[in-house]
Amino acid sequence: MSTAPTDFIDLSFRTDLGLLFSRWLRSTSDAEVRLGYEAALAVAAPYGARYWLLDMRRRGPASLAATRWVIETFLPRLAEYFPQRVYLAYLLSPSHLTDFVPAGRPALLNCYEVALFSDEAAALHWLEHCRHAEAAPVL
Repeated sequence: MSTAPTDFIDLSFRTDLGLLFSRWLRSTSDAEVRLGYEAALAVAAPYGARYWLLDMRRRGPASLAATRWVIETFLPRLAEYFPQRVYLAYLLSPSHLTDFVPAGRPALLNCYEVALFSDEAAALHWLEHCRHAEAAPVL
């Protein structure tokens, strides 16, 4: 399933993988950042899609205000829609990724886990690893 609610984001859901693809198509305003994340949630929630690939390579960095909204408002709300952790693989251009390198590790909270990548295959591999780790029996 693919949907393009706007000219700045393309959303598609792969039912066979339970994976939401969110591809940002251009630079965005703060209001568009909020709209894009809300649209992604609207696509993912009905399917219980907890594995997201967010391709930010064409969007570039968001403003500090938009970034704070994502971290402080949007991501914590995921627990309202998904009873288990949501995994978000952010795909960034190498130059944009270097802005985040000092942070070092993926963010992990009770309702979500975030990892940053500059290679789509690595991002998809991480999402698949997360899926398999959750499915593995606890000894």
